[in-house]
Parts: sequence; C-alpha cells; structure tokens
Amino acid sequence: MKVVLINPPSPFLINQKSFIPLGLLALAGYIRQETEHEVQVLDLSNEEGRLAAALKEFEGDVLGVSATTPQYPHACAILSALRQVAPKATAVIGGVHASCVPDRCVADGWDYVVVGEGERAIVRLLDTLRQGTAIARIIPAQVVEDPDTLPFPAYEAVDLAQYGYDIDGHKALTAITSRGCPFECSFCSKDVWPRKVRFHSPEYVERMVRHIRQDLQYQYLQLLDDTLVLKKDRLLEICRLLDPLDVRFRCYGHVRGCTSEVLHALKRAGCVEIGIGIESGSQRILDAVGKPATIEENLAMVERCREAGIASNVFIMIGLPGESRETVAETHAWMERARPDKFGYNIFMPYLGTPIYNHPERYDIQLFPVEEEHAWVKGRQGEYHAYVATSALTREEIIELFTAEFQFFTELTRWRPGYNERLVRAD
Repeated sequence: MKVVLINPPSPFLINQKSFIPLGLLALAGYIRQETEHEVQVLDLSNEEGRLAAALKEFEGDVLGVSATTPQYPHACAILSALRQVAPKATAVIGGVHASCVPDRCVADGWDYVVVGEGERAIVRLLDTLRQGTAIARIIPAQVVEDPDTLPFPAYEAVDLAQYGYDIDGHKALTAITSRGCPFECSFCSKDVWPRKVRFHSPEYVERMVRHIRQDLQYQYLQLLDDTLVLKKDRLLEICRLLDPLDVRFRCYGHVRGCTSEVLHALKRAGCVEIGIGIESGSQRILDAVGKPATIEENLAMVERCREAGIASNVFIMIGLPGESRETVAETHAWMERARPDKFGYNIFMPYLGTPIYNHPERYDIQLFPVEEEHAWVKGRQGEYHAYVATSALTREEIIELFTAEFQFFTELTRWRPGYNERLVRAD
C-alpha cells in the first residue's frame, strides 16, 4: 500500500516552516523500518489557499493527517478534498487534537482515529487493512517503552532546505531525545499522553546527532524535549558525547534541574540558548496552576544562565487562573529584576484535556468558546484573542494588559519574539 502522511497548514504562525513536521517524519521512519509499505510525507504549510489543488494529483491508499486544534479545520478541508479525488482511500487522523476528541473526529468522517503515540498504532492499522480484517475506528496507542528501538526520523522525506528555526543566523534542524513530562501543571495538555517519561540513551542521542551533523550537514539543532535536564547523569553523559561533534543547540530546561554544573556542561557541549517556562512572576499564580518553582528560583536560574554564557529565553503567560492587575504588575517587576536575554509572552489558551479546561470550577477562571482556528498560543502580534477571564480581569482587559506588557518586555530585552531578531537600540 501507499501511505501519504500530511501536515496541514498553520496560518496563524509567523513562519510556517520554522520546524519540520517531526512527528510525521518519525512515523515515516517507523513505517519504513517495520513494513514494506511505501510512505510519503506531504507538508501543506503555506498552502491553505489551495488545499484542493494540492490534493488533485493524490495517489495513495491511506492518507494520514496529524493536527493540533488550530490546524483541525484545515485537516477537515483536506479530508473533504480527498473524498473528491480518491473516495476509496482510507483517511486516518492523529495528533493532539484527535487524541483529545476522538469521537468528534469519527463523527466528522475520519475512517480511523489514532489516540496517543502513532508509530505502532499506524503499523497495526496498515497490517489490518492489508489483511482485510476489522479494527475499531478509534485506535489507542501502544506506548513505545524503549525509544532506542525506534529509527531516526525520516528527515530525507522532506526538502530540508525549506525549513529552519533561526539560531544566531543559522538554520537549525529539530530533534527530540525523550518523550513525556512528569510535571502536573494545570494549564498543560499532557494528560492526553502517558505521564511516564521515556528516554533515548546517550549513545542513541550521539548517533542521531552525528547523523544530523555529518550526513545532513546541520551544525545547529533545536532539541524539543519538554525538559532535557530531567536525569542529571544521563544529561552529563550526553554532553560529554556531543562535545567533540562541534554542534550548537537550543533546548528547554526546568529550573530545578538546571544547576550550575548542568548549565556549564551544556555550554561545553554547544548549548547557546535554553528556554525556561517561567509562566508568571507572581508566586500566587505559580501556586494556583501547580508550577513547581518559586519566583526566586526562577530569578536564580536566569542568573545561572548568564554566568554559564547561555542565553535565557523565558516563557510567560497572562490570563492564568487568579490573574489580576496586581499579579501582572508582579510579573512586570520580575522581568525588570531578571532581565533575561529573550522572552516569549502569550495569552493563556485553555486547551482541550488540560485540568483547567476539564474543571474550570476549581480555578478562578471563566472560559469562553474558542474558534478552533484561533486555538493557538503563539501567533502574530495584533491577532491575539482572549478566551479567558478571571474575577479581576475581563477578556478585554487581558488583551489591553498583554499588549502593553509585550511592548515593555520588547523594550526591556530588545528582543522581537516570533521573528528571532535582536532590535538595535536607538541610543
């Protein structure tokens, strides 16, 4: 059989091709390793105006789409176009949105829905289709306990030259060295995935990075692990193995794992930037959403990054439960004290599957209906919407405060989020 895996457009993004469709490339690599089916990856980023035309020449037996919630309307448009050009093809959807609302996807006309990690589920489905036997339309994932049994993503399945997250003026290729997150922040949709974290071994990571560095000719990497620093001994060994490969990379870390020893090891291995989920400069907000950190720990983390020579990129939200003008002012003051190198600032989006979404009555928050195409966190400045309110702030006030604080943070750091560019001071 011929399998075509499709990435829908993401028109809300400033650059739709900052990142390769890593999940689909992982599926493609696994299908090639475990089966004899032919597999193709089709990225329809920037093609939102011509989805029907893009599928006009579709030739395949199975179409698989992976979609987030804001991508889902485009996924359904792809399904509609498929029914016109290849009515006998089997349509499968997976990804975060499908994992949260599989029954909705079945009702929308998808033949099969994969819930959770897709590798083993898609292969099981393909084998079943080839044999002509029956299988339930909602297919729960079989978790891969040992990630080292997985092949590298099929990077060659797309034109890598079209992609690249900018790091210090260089195009970076994305990769991941673990799956899962052990933390229980109430604003995060990790509840749709197994909470157990599974790690590639340091040796596997070294082989993968060597492949990217030597075979694919990328020196810069964007490591997408939710937090790379969960296991100190493993991380230190990874750093030791990466040191001679002459790579540069950006990663994410949790404040309580990023000790001075860890940060200096990361620096020696080539880390140039670390993203930190600060979320708020108000301890009341951090406590309300179950964020395991204090504002003083977060301050110390930024300072440790400065001492190690690694750029700190802090991620902050407005509109979390209990937000008020006072807590916004506390975040304002925290940024003045911390003075990170970069920042990302967004309005809280109540995602499907999160504790806040499932039980808003437990929090000081009011949720409003979200148009799926607007269900994104990061987007173009001036196009943000607020779908939450608190007892102290209306939706309109959250937008007003967000706009003002975004401008202040930009002036403070001289950083322009989304465009990856440093602003030059007029003075």
